Amino acid sequence: MISAETPVLFAKACDIFIQELTLCSWLHAEENKCRTLQKNDIAAPISRTDTFDFLVDIIPRDEVKDEGVGLGLSPGGVHIITLHWASLLRVG
Repeated sequence: MISAETPVLFAKACDIFIQELTLCSWLHAEENKCRTLQKNDIAAPISRTDTFDFLVDIIPRDEVKDEGVGLGLSPGGVHIITLHWASLLRVG
């Protein structure tokens, strides 16, 4: 049996994941002076950050065009937005 909070928590996690991937993709598009997100804009953050490592097998490697270092990464490679959302989810 699933507790009442589980679907709400899962929906919030999906929402945060979609926002994170969209923001990273948008930053990549802005970096390349594009106004429309394309497949390679979504593939770039997947290949650049450890956060999206589980998606590496889904996005073909020929789709990824590595044009340099992405925006929003801390020196340790942890995405700053990810840390922000993680702090919002902490129960305390």
